Amino acid sequence: MELPATYRPNFDSDLLQGLSEQQKLTFLSDCITRTHLQPKDILQQGLATDTFFIVEQGQVEVSYIDPNGNSLVVFIAGPGEVLGEVEALSGRPCAATCTALPGSRVLCCSSAVLLKHVPAQLLIVNLAGLLHDRLVRDNRQRSVDNFMTADQRIDHYLHQLTTEAEPKINVSQAYLATLAGCTRQTVNLRLNLLRQQGIVEFSRGEILVLDRDGLQASGSLV
Repeated sequence: MELPATYRPNFDSDLLQGLSEQQKLTFLSDCITRTHLQPKDILQQGLATDTFFIVEQGQVEVSYIDPNGNSLVVFIAGPGEVLGEVEALSGRPCAATCTALPGSRVLCCSSAVLLKHVPAQLLIVNLAGLLHDRLVRDNRQRSVDNFMTADQRIDHYLHQLTTEAEPKINVSQAYLATLAGCTRQTVNLRLNLLRQQGIVEFSRGEILVLDRDGLQASGSLV
């Protein structure tokens, strides 16, 4: 489903920092909004793209397949995150596959539109900021993978996948187990404990975080 992009006053992305509200409006008017009701690959590892995406609503899964065919979820992108801009600008093939999850809405943009509306000096600063944030995130993730317990990893992903504005995620316990590198039984035991503490509520395919501060404290998140 594709619609012309319309500017939302609460829409924000680090890629557009430094632009006036009118400049953002002009940029977004040249983009296309895509709403995904089912999972959809919007970027595919190894393929070239002249298009990049900004997540407006919901989540986009970023995954990598190694030469042996092993698949790894690298990151779950939320509102404001930018995907594919490095490949679109450099002409290099996609480093990972990006899959829009059900209920997500993304802005489809071209590198030509970006260069047209964002001054070069500002674009360099904003791109450097995005890359810095990714370095920090990757370092944090390595710490999570290497030094946290399974329960702490589950709490970490629950915190990462939700926000104050969007406290509910539509994922299965099996999916959360894959992210946390543990069994589904471990996830179920952890969720039941968190529910007893009033931190989360959950049903089939849905998890609602009721207390983000409590979740963060319970898992000693980095």
